[in-house]
Amino acid sequence: MVAMYRKPAVGTMAQRRDRARRRFVLAATAIFVVAALFTAGRAFAQADLEALIKAAKAEGQVTLYSAPTENVPRRVGEAFTAKYGIKFNFTRISSAPLMQRYSVESESGNVGADILWVAGGVAPFAEAALKKGWIESVPQAGLPVVKSGQFPAAFMRTHTSVVQVAPWGIAYNTDKLKGADIPREIKDIVAPRFKGQILLPDPRSSGVYLGFWGLVLERYGEGFFAQLRALEPRRFASGVPAVQALGAGEGLIELPAVSAQVDATRGKGAPINLHFPALTTGLEQEVILTVRARARNPNAARLLANYVMSPDGNKVFNDDPGGVTIYDTSGLPKQYEPPKEGTGAQSATTRNELITKLLGFQ
Repeated sequence: MVAMYRKPAVGTMAQRRDRARRRFVLAATAIFVVAALFTAGRAFAQADLEALIKAAKAEGQVTLYSAPTENVPRRVGEAFTAKYGIKFNFTRISSAPLMQRYSVESESGNVGADILWVAGGVAPFAEAALKKGWIESVPQAGLPVVKSGQFPAAFMRTHTSVVQVAPWGIAYNTDKLKGADIPREIKDIVAPRFKGQILLPDPRSSGVYLGFWGLVLERYGEGFFAQLRALEPRRFASGVPAVQALGAGEGLIELPAVSAQVDATRGKGAPINLHFPALTTGLEQEVILTVRARARNPNAARLLANYVMSPDGNKVFNDDPGGVTIYDTSGLPKQYEPPKEGTGAQSATTRNELITKLLGFQ
């Protein structure tokens, strides 16, 4: 009978127990060190927050330029003042005029806003503003919510931070389209049955539309736009009249659209709804900070930024249908991608001009 080979154990039983004990001690020590560092980090962040609150209260107020509609800054302002006792002032301006106004004020050295909430074309604007010394990079601003590691890194941009995502979808007339007739993906809209039935808002009315069409251009190329133009879409000055026309039965689909636009029109009895394709991007509201040397209330601005970037403040910011809090992204479409804004002011401008031309708005 041939004996089976068995690899001998290395070392004695006592030696093996000793090695196992050392491995356990090393693992336990590593866990303890990580936990201690995490606890220390949270403690330092809390101390930073307390110091920031004290400095912000000494300033007593903060001024915001807000692209989100009035209900958002009003709601956030009430919660922020209740929490910290700091007066909250805001001016509501749509994104493009907001950035233009801020640029004019910055050039003159008389900046009216300590902090901005803005969407669409933000990356090239922030890049240029940072180079000119107008703004402070949010990732480098030393905000406690960032230093503690609490703020989700996926929503930190080069010079700004994202505090709200509203996915772009395809709006449709529910009286005329049902079930399988509703286009499921963006590529499905270039079908013969939609000839003369597609409603498009002018992308020049807001930079947020250009982010959506930038993704389409990247994924489907210029050929997609040629097919779209061949379907003779109807063009509108902006999103509001386009959605209203859809509700009035002047077309089958309108895109891109977000929940806030559709809900406002549907709330007045219009037969419309919104479908989110798996592959899409969104309207992302971003925070921009005026550089401390130029801001009238730099600490209050940083405290407000920290608040809307924290779980509690971000929940208040997003307390509307269609807004996705950055701490719970389960509501985002499966293949969601950040808006395509180009890199550098010149490349972004060139791309935007191309998209406008491809959509037939020139």
